[in-house]
Amino acid sequence: MIGLRRSSWICLSLLVAAGFVRTETAAGSAVEELTRVLPDDTVYFVATSGGDALKDECTKSILGRIGGDPQVTRFVTQIKTELMAMVTRGEEQPQVSQIVNMALEYAQLLLKRPIVIGVARAEMAEGPPACLFAILDAGDRKSELAAAVTRIEGMIGEDEIGEVEVGALTMRGPKDSDEVPLYWGWVGKYLIVGINDAQGVAAKYLANPRATATDHLKKVPGHGDALVAYYDVQKIWQIVQSFALREGGQDDLIPVKLALDELGVSRLGAVMARVGFLGGDLVSDSFAEMPEPRTGLFAASKPVDISLLGMVDAMAVNATIMNLDLGHIYDTAMKTLKAVSPDEGYPEIQEGLAELESEVGFRLRDGLLKSLAGPVVFYSLPAGRMPEAPMGGMVAMLKLSDTALFEKTMTALGTFIGEKAEGMLQIGSQTDDDGRTIHVWASPALAFAQVMPTWSVVGDHVVIGSNTALCTMGIQRVASRGDGKPSLAESDSYKKATAGLPKDLLSLSYVDSQAQFTQMMMQLQQVWPLATMGAMKAGIKLPVMLPNLGAIVKDMQPACEYSYARPDGFYSHYRGTGLEVSLRGVAGGAVGAAVLMPALARTRERAGQVRSMTNLKQIGLALCMYAGDHEGCLPAELKDLDPYLRDFSDLESPLKPKDFDGPSYLYIAGQSANTKQGDRYIVVYDNPAFCSDGIGVLFLDYHIEFMKPDAFREALKATYERLDRPVPEVRFKDER
Repeated sequence: MIGLRRSSWICLSLLVAAGFVRTETAAGSAVEELTRVLPDDTVYFVATSGGDALKDECTKSILGRIGGDPQVTRFVTQIKTELMAMVTRGEEQPQVSQIVNMALEYAQLLLKRPIVIGVARAEMAEGPPACLFAILDAGDRKSELAAAVTRIEGMIGEDEIGEVEVGALTMRGPKDSDEVPLYWGWVGKYLIVGINDAQGVAAKYLANPRATATDHLKKVPGHGDALVAYYDVQKIWQIVQSFALREGGQDDLIPVKLALDELGVSRLGAVMARVGFLGGDLVSDSFAEMPEPRTGLFAASKPVDISLLGMVDAMAVNATIMNLDLGHIYDTAMKTLKAVSPDEGYPEIQEGLAELESEVGFRLRDGLLKSLAGPVVFYSLPAGRMPEAPMGGMVAMLKLSDTALFEKTMTALGTFIGEKAEGMLQIGSQTDDDGRTIHVWASPALAFAQVMPTWSVVGDHVVIGSNTALCTMGIQRVASRGDGKPSLAESDSYKKATAGLPKDLLSLSYVDSQAQFTQMMMQLQQVWPLATMGAMKAGIKLPVMLPNLGAIVKDMQPACEYSYARPDGFYSHYRGTGLEVSLRGVAGGAVGAAVLMPALARTRERAGQVRSMTNLKQIGLALCMYAGDHEGCLPAELKDLDPYLRDFSDLESPLKPKDFDGPSYLYIAGQSANTKQGDRYIVVYDNPAFCSDGIGVLFLDYHIEFMKPDAFREALKATYERLDRPVPEVRFKDER
């Protein structure tokens, strides 16, 4: 579905929630009020009503309660403190921490007030015909914000800032700037920042706002507007075309236009989305203007039959149903490629697909995709509720248009993958009590996580389970069409969450938020120790225990998300806790953190390597000048380069530990700048004693490389063999 995904809403809504202080009441939202000062021809904007206006509603929501929980606050504070300590550890500039804290403080202050950031058409003599703007309604916080602006200006320096004439307004901006015009300043209660707006297009309505809100958001209901996004695809495309025409690059847009036409995007108009709070829930609504008839990718979505949810097990924690014509999507992609690159890209892809299909032994478009009818239902079952599948898992039910073709295709695919996997994938089959064949694709790596993909054709459906037990359960439900077995569609929680659904749905998702959150937290508890150990290796002490949110979990209500089409375009709606999507990545993110934290420990070393290689570049320049003054001869020692160095400190590597007595850089004397194939021979390199996974090297032709230990040893050996001298022993830091 077109529009911002719910996970994006969640992240930005939490930022807004960080600035709660008080509540404002108004006939419309603060964002609606802010649209009164939007510049003409605004083609894109993102906005928020701000924490001041959202305090009460968000405080009652699940997101707000989690964000305000004392355990969560302490948890986040400890992580922030540890990360900040790591960033500033060993820094010679202690103000780094102050700058970061000040930036966070100012960001929080900004998010307390209504703010809009956007792009509007603005005719320019040069450059793109558009300006970027940010407008903030300071309200009764103007004195705080004005003080913050003054402080930032002080950090920039008054000698760098001057007055800028912007239309009829006098603003502030950088002095003597030949780059893209930039200005900022106050007009009444509004703080504005404009880029590429010499005429003051963005400031037109600040002194005299429109009488009413604009109609940018009229197609979508709002609930406080924690976050709003709007963009007009047609107008943005017009700006791009106008700029290309001015710059003489309109021919470059021809393939883009062809692609947009084939994909159906050229008929897409305005897209708008709004996120807010309602009765303790997070609510998101969006609209994508797409009049009928729809073409390209937009014609691939078909109405769904929600009665198919009757085949979903009553214990499911989530379920999704959709109906996509995958064959149409494939055809659209091929048509697009043919239109854009008929002589090169399209023939190459066709040839590659033909070779692949010949090798695998099945057809993609006229095989696998042709065998799929479109409707699909997939759901997950929780851990700990079924003795047959104690770890839970996923089940998918796909309707088939040709069962024999599907089985033939999948059998050929399994055989091919099994042969290429060299024993890492074993394909097997078994017969159940009803005579059905159940296919099992077993992989040792997946089996370790108790995942064993299994599939079987049942009537006009294929059932796919993440393990054999779940596949068998799915088979039974499809075979009986759910008759006599409790289903998700019969549960009170599902009926409550999906009450009042519109007709002709294109997709529907249901989530038992309470059960899913509990399960995700259980998984996170299992991997959190791994993350803390990884962090400890990086010198970061993470909290040992995760916050206990049991009191909040019990109040979570089920979530529902759906999309549907009308003659004017596509609509979508979501109502729930706002945690469903984000939680899917939390557990995996914790595992990733265990991998990431040791990498963070090496970040400072990487920065040091960059600075050290900059020093090597300066040494190379000094050697070049020395050789020019000495008929190609190089100095006996590096210290002889003192007159040619910009700073003698260039001979001290930032990688060198404070307690290390040896030299920063090792120099191979006795060479000439006139040596042939100088790009093969080393002249200066980092001392390996304080390097671990690589080393900075300066060659005789003065080029710099970062080399891995083995490659460095080979180049060092070649250098000393040419000089007929013994190769010195090299030991890197981690080899001691």
